[in-house]
Amino acid sequence: MTLARLGISVAVAVAVVVMLWAFVGVERTVGDHELGTSWEVFVKRRPAARMLFHNPSRQGLEVLPFNALSLSDQAAFIEFCAIRFGVTDPLQCRAMVMEGMV
Repeated sequence: MTLARLGISVAVAVAVVVMLWAFVGVERTVGDHELGTSWEVFVKRRPAARMLFHNPSRQGLEVLPFNALSLSDQAAFIEFCAIRFGVTDPLQCRAMVMEGMV
């Protein structure tokens, strides 16, 4: 392999890793003692530097109403919804979260 081909291969590999990092996320969900913790891979609706996500409204098997969250958790929930589902409306996002739990 020539030096030029090696350079191109490295550049392509770096570009693929950057694209995956920007557009692929993993959501950590904690269930009860029987379900344990699970990880769900998803395609981000907008690029983000973070790769690991947690839904701040989800407490075990329950999804808390938006108004029951602290202000910081509300802001984190809206950011989570924008990246995970592409919506910023908390009620619409909560419905999508609930739908995914079935």
